[in-house]
Parts: sequence; structure tokens; C-alpha cells
Amino acid sequence: MPDAPAATAPRTARGERTAARLRDAARQVFADLGFAAARVEDVVEVAGVSHGTFYTYYENKAAVLDALVDETAAALLEVAEEPWEGEDVEATLETVIGRFVDLILREAAVIATWLEASAHDPHFRDRLRLVRGRVATQVAGHIAPVSRAGHDPEVVAGALVAMVEGYATRGLLTAADADRAAAVRTLARLWAGGLQRVADSGGAG
Repeated sequence: MPDAPAATAPRTARGERTAARLRDAARQVFADLGFAAARVEDVVEVAGVSHGTFYTYYENKAAVLDALVDETAAALLEVAEEPWEGEDVEATLETVIGRFVDLILREAAVIATWLEASAHDPHFRDRLRLVRGRVATQVAGHIAPVSRAGHDPEVVAGALVAMVEGYATRGLLTAADADRAAAVRTLARLWAGGLQRVADSGGAG
């Protein structure tokens, strides 16, 4: 499938509300049916609008997924760009990882749909690679001081980010709050331990 076109920008407040309504409906349909099985017909039924209204804003279901991905990607990058503050490294990491986990859980339907689409569509696969890379670059900037001794901070950051993404998308989607808190603490300890080993290992590796 070719690259999905971007959504047509609504020019009025009413238009923005309609576009948001379509995105919310698509989010629900994708969560219920998955990307492959979802149809524009399903989205307009949930949104309570006509096909003509849908096509005023989005060319196809890939375009509305693109719009949802835009929102999720922006939120992920916003978290990645936040400063890491605090003298207690493990507590700081717990705060950062908690933000990532909360966002991944909140955007679980979009992320799952994005991952499904990326398995078959080069456009969404490229977008996934780009966003993962940008998040890793931001994290690398935070951990560069402990990676200066011969380790590529981008590689270290990519591994740490993949750890959180993998666990949050596969292990936490139905977890209770207590389980989520315990998992975040464990991930923070793993990050802290991994970063300490990178700092201690010098130029080896």
C-alpha cells in the first residue's frame, strides 16, 4: 500500500470536533477489530457520520491511523524530551519509566494497531523506526555521560527503550496498579544496573 496521505486539516472549530470524533471512533474500531479487519464503514458507524463526512477529513483508514500515530508519536517524544532531574538515579529513572509506561498503556490501542500495520505496510514500519530512533536519541542525550567510555549511547538507549516498550506492550496491558508500580520499579533497577555496568566497563565491549 502506498504511503497514507495526511488528514485534511479542519478549518473550523466544528471541523476539528468532527475530525476528533472520527479519530476517536477509529481508535475504538481498531481496538475491537484490528487494522486489517477494520473498514471505513465501521468507523463512520461508530462516529455516527456519513461516508462523505469521513472522506472530507481522511482519504482512507490508513490516513486516520496516521493521524492517531501523529498524536501518539508527539506524546512519546514529549516524554523523551523531558529533563531527568534528581540526585537519586534509580528514583529518577522510575519517574521517567513510569511516564513512558503510563503513556504506552493510555495509547495501547493505537500502538497495537500501529505495530500490526507496520508488519505489512512499509509506511507504518518506517514511521515506527523513525519514532523509536528519535526517542532513543533523546534518551541517549540523558545517558551520554555514563556512556562516554567507549559505548555508543544510541545503542544503550535503544536497548533500554526496547525493554520498556516490550514489557509495557506485552505484560502490563491488563495489570493492576500495584503490578504496574512493581514493574516500573523493577525496570528502573534494571536500567540503573545496566547503566552502572556500562559506566564501570570502560572502553571494553
